[in-house]
Amino acid sequence: MDRYIGILGIITIIGVGVLLSENRRKISWRLVGIGLTFNVILGLLMLKIPGTSEAFAALAKGINTLVDFSLDGAEAVLGPTITHGTFIKDATAQREFIFAVHIGFAIIFVMGLISILYYFGLIQRLVNVMGRFLSKTLGLSGPESLSCAAAAFVGQVECQLLIKPYMANLTKSELFTTMTCAMATISGSALVMYVGMGMPGNWIIAASFMSALNGIIMAKIFVPETEHEKLLTNAQCAIPEESVNVFDAAHHGVTVGYEIAVKVVTMVAFAIAFMAMVNFGLGKFLALFGMHAQIQDIFAYPFMPIAWLLGVPWHECFHIGRLMATELLFNEVVSYGELAPVIHGAGAYVLAARTQLIATVALCGFAHLGSLGINIGGLGAMAPSRKGEIAKIAFKSMMVANMATWLSAAICGLMF
Repeated sequence: MDRYIGILGIITIIGVGVLLSENRRKISWRLVGIGLTFNVILGLLMLKIPGTSEAFAALAKGINTLVDFSLDGAEAVLGPTITHGTFIKDATAQREFIFAVHIGFAIIFVMGLISILYYFGLIQRLVNVMGRFLSKTLGLSGPESLSCAAAAFVGQVECQLLIKPYMANLTKSELFTTMTCAMATISGSALVMYVGMGMPGNWIIAASFMSALNGIIMAKIFVPETEHEKLLTNAQCAIPEESVNVFDAAHHGVTVGYEIAVKVVTMVAFAIAFMAMVNFGLGKFLALFGMHAQIQDIFAYPFMPIAWLLGVPWHECFHIGRLMATELLFNEVVSYGELAPVIHGAGAYVLAARTQLIATVALCGFAHLGSLGINIGGLGAMAPSRKGEIAKIAFKSMMVANMATWLSAAICGLMF
């Protein structure tokens, strides 16, 4: 019975979007119908249908192999003792130490590879092909289709950088759609990071691609296009040539990867430290009344009905609600840091396999409070004349992006 609750969840999520839409009469139900159909097909291909699902599982194993290659580099620089943390006896402390080393080197290695692919024009060609597909099937404009296609490969600001020349003239719906889609997906480096943390690669891949489509669907429900006369049919990736040869490209990618790795590790450190500080103060206050709870526990309760609508059995909804609250308040890395041990049977609680899938997909995106500053700062720098508008719609875009990942989770739960 819990499996089919997801149908109610899908209807509810879309219904809330329609209820809060800026212009219900302008909603393109053709786009919504085609998008949901593609998403179901995509989910079946990735998770259910024999042959294709195994192919995506093999792709996930390939990502694990990339992580192993990065460890070879780490061992060459640091040595096996430090790389694998064998000098630390406590298993928990060892796992925490390995996170910084393994994830950091994996991001550096993958960003170097991506930069090489950019140099040879492979990423641009792939993004252009996917962009044309979205434009032809869903009726998106050239700039927004390029940005949304790129969102499944690069970060939320980088995918907007591809359409920087068009940013100042995007319609409100185009701008909202590109922001929402970017926050509903993850970058290639983040995908590798999550797999390195122990998350199932095929689930993460399915989540990112499905949520890219759902980000478009939900954005176009909340902010339908009303300025069709301003839309551009064609657009090209705007990537400045920064590398003189393939070696310079690799150097540039590795440098960027290093910066991202440092930011990720320090971001996680700050998020957990801030969470500890908040919970310390909350604990002191609640102790006056003989109570004890963490901030995630308190915010878990509003998310429990949402988790249930996604198809999670009610007795597991508190744990999923807590993970969803953690993702929104802090970031998805902290949530996955709690979920990964549970999936591998080493967590503080036990979740059914189907619930693990739903949670993995629901958490897969950059839609948290920290992403607001990234979007306002990054996009505002690209289009200074629209910084105020970007700031006004950023929070709404973040919440709609979360709804997009929840929609993906509900669909995946039906297929398990």
